[in-house]
Amino acid sequence: MAINKGSLASYNVDQTSTVSGNWDSAVGAQADLRRIHDFSDKVHELAPEESPFFVYLTQMSKNPTNDPVFRFLENRSKIDWTSRNFVMANAPGTVVAGTSYSFSVADAATPAASIDWLIKGMVFAVESSTSDQVIVRIETAPVDAGTTTTFTGKVISFSDTDTGDAIADNDRCQVIGTAFAEGSGSPDVWSSQLEDDFGYTQIFKTAAEMTNTAIATNYRGYADEWNRIWNMKLREHKVDIERAMLFSQRGRASNIQYTEGIVGSILKNSTSAASGSLVYNSGASYLAGQASTAVTYDSILGDFEVVFDPARGGGNSKLGLASLPVISFFNKLGGFFKGTIAAGQVTAGTDAGPINPYNFDIQNIKGKFGHKLMAIDTVHGTLNLTKEPLFRGISSGFMLCCDLGQIGYRPLVGNGLNRDTHIVTNVQQADEDLRKDMIITEAGLEVSLPETHLLYNFTDL
Repeated sequence: MAINKGSLASYNVDQTSTVSGNWDSAVGAQADLRRIHDFSDKVHELAPEESPFFVYLTQMSKNPTNDPVFRFLENRSKIDWTSRNFVMANAPGTVVAGTSYSFSVADAATPAASIDWLIKGMVFAVESSTSDQVIVRIETAPVDAGTTTTFTGKVISFSDTDTGDAIADNDRCQVIGTAFAEGSGSPDVWSSQLEDDFGYTQIFKTAAEMTNTAIATNYRGYADEWNRIWNMKLREHKVDIERAMLFSQRGRASNIQYTEGIVGSILKNSTSAASGSLVYNSGASYLAGQASTAVTYDSILGDFEVVFDPARGGGNSKLGLASLPVISFFNKLGGFFKGTIAAGQVTAGTDAGPINPYNFDIQNIKGKFGHKLMAIDTVHGTLNLTKEPLFRGISSGFMLCCDLGQIGYRPLVGNGLNRDTHIVTNVQQADEDLRKDMIITEAGLEVSLPETHLLYNFTDL
């Protein structure tokens, strides 16, 4: 006698029962209402102006990870071989041409740090405290002394006719090449090590819920109330991710992981808080804090000179995210630059002199992801600026300039499971007369080379 195995699995409320000896024949007969729908390729299309950073990340910088603690490498060798400057840490004092001395030097960008790229045979110039230039050749292999690097160097010449000159602590030095004797052997080598860093994925969840009575009711304005709520919750989910990837700081507590936000990363590496005066920390990130009324053509060019400096490893084009007041400010500034601003002077309502001869072009263009962009073109690089609605309150004066080549959206994908934005339907309890769906995203932000990004705070906007 055949046994009736037509009972339904509790999670499969729409499965068809069968009277068959083959239990497997019933599985998958109808779609499970608790389905997982991949939404990662569609979510960016919804209201892109509300979460521009998330849209750019998912469309241009997506790099899946198979580990919720993902690691990445940072390569700063370009900074090392391009800049090659340092400072005197323990200067020899008065020196004489043709004489060798013991030198102790430190990294100019990160005070109290040794230098790993100096080798025997390098020649460097010292800007001495007397405003003379002293040329020195490294005569012995440099030694790492912890916070400094030591070596013996021979003074070659001076920039004037003096026979001696003074070298003081904190005098700036710049490598100006190498010099070796005729017939000499191969030089020593140096190598810039890749730096290892890591990030966390974060689990984002948003639920949509309605009673079945409400779902069956026709409402004025929106006949399908469930569809309205769904669209609202999808937008809420996107904005939550946007907030985290802007402002969060990396951490882990009570089995909950928090990803690194780009603003959070910059502020963490800076010397001040977001609500105060931001300053430049050359060893970490670039920040500028000033009143908009103090902004000049020269000051903006000076800031862009730093952030677009090839020695910092960044590209010549960056994405800018700005508050509405900052967007308005730059539009007004662009009008002045076009016709009435003399170099280094911005004064509202005045004819400051001749047209500025430098290239500082501000144009409003249409972005390819549904955003309106303001392209700010300078001799150093181009900033593509768009509105960031989340920059308000204490961040109402923020303008973030990020290098998309140095950030990455890292959704968790592995073992056939994609944890990028997806929807799980019908997660309500079995005895509940309602419908509840859930939106889930497990992803993190990779922030590499924070010195390639810039954060402005216009303190009076």
